[in-house]
Amino acid sequence: MGDEDAARRAGSRGLSDPWADSVGVRPRTTERHIAVHKRLVLAFAVSIVALLAVTMLAVLLSLRFDECGTSAAAGADGSPAGFPERGGNASLPGPARRDPHAGGDSTQLEAGRAASPGTPSAQPPSEAEREPWQPWTQLRLSGHLKPLHYNLMITAFMENFTFSGEVNVEIACRNATRYVVLHASRVAVEKVQLAEDRAAGAVPVGGFFLYPQTQVLVVVLNRSLDAQRNYNLKIIYNALIENELLGFFRSSYVLHGERRFLGVTQFSPTHARKAFPCFDEPIYKATFKISIKHQATYLSLSNMPVETSVFEEDGWVTDHFSQTPLMSTYYLAWAICNFTYKETSTKSGVAVSIFSFLMPWGTLYNV
Repeated sequence: MGDEDAARRAGSRGLSDPWADSVGVRPRTTERHIAVHKRLVLAFAVSIVALLAVTMLAVLLSLRFDECGTSAAAGADGSPAGFPERGGNASLPGPARRDPHAGGDSTQLEAGRAASPGTPSAQPPSEAEREPWQPWTQLRLSGHLKPLHYNLMITAFMENFTFSGEVNVEIACRNATRYVVLHASRVAVEKVQLAEDRAAGAVPVGGFFLYPQTQVLVVVLNRSLDAQRNYNLKIIYNALIENELLGFFRSSYVLHGERRFLGVTQFSPTHARKAFPCFDEPIYKATFKISIKHQATYLSLSNMPVETSVFEEDGWVTDHFSQTPLMSTYYLAWAICNFTYKETSTKSGVAVSIFSFLMPWGTLYNV
């Protein structure tokens, strides 16, 4: 009886002993864990492959969509997308309103205005005129031309959010070329002139056109520019004060129940071309002299202090700013607003101004 009781107790302990239970099931549990891990690794690998495949498919579809959009937007004359038909004068809706007293909305820009006498038509050169290497198709500017100085005059019409501009760029020709290629986007070019100096006279311009694919303006010359000489490029254009936070754009705020508007710039990294034709790459550094014409109810700001302000009888003011240091285009900035400001001077005599408006809840909006 003693042996049977001992055996029974031993058997009972063996069945209920936790250590014994773990020893009995450990191999099956380990195999199950390994199988689960294998399934997880396999599922993760499959998801990575599927993600890569979807990404590649999205890229291919995006490229195909761009090609289809470009083909669909091509002109009736076979020109690339964005070109006007042969004989047109601009590749964007017509010029912005220049009369400060005229009414109308920014969408009511003249469309398809005929070329004025002496103004080349905005069309690409024919196949016979094109060189095998087309600099306007390249993603970067060729480097044949280098900007030295910009004189820029902006006239802003805040009531219909358009502006007109005239830019004079002094350029140095490094290598002989028949094409002047610089950046321009979302602007309507009215007139282009090129001159070497007053003695040499004008360089004949055969035509000009915008190439939206690379966001450039191409000026086709009747003769090549000479290397190691400086030239002056004059461009008259107009555009919209955009409703997005790029280039020269508009914004608004409410003060004492009245909505007020302002126009400001955001040129970094490559959006100066939306406000004026320029060499819009950081490597092309130049000096800038800015003039801004606006209604007297506004004030204008830029990188440099105002040198002179010319007040006209019709309620318009032209502010002429000092020349900037040598810098890239994305450093340039200006604003047209009706903010108030406070001004003080540092111990070293440097004037510091803060322009702002006071929101109803007491928050300052600073420029």
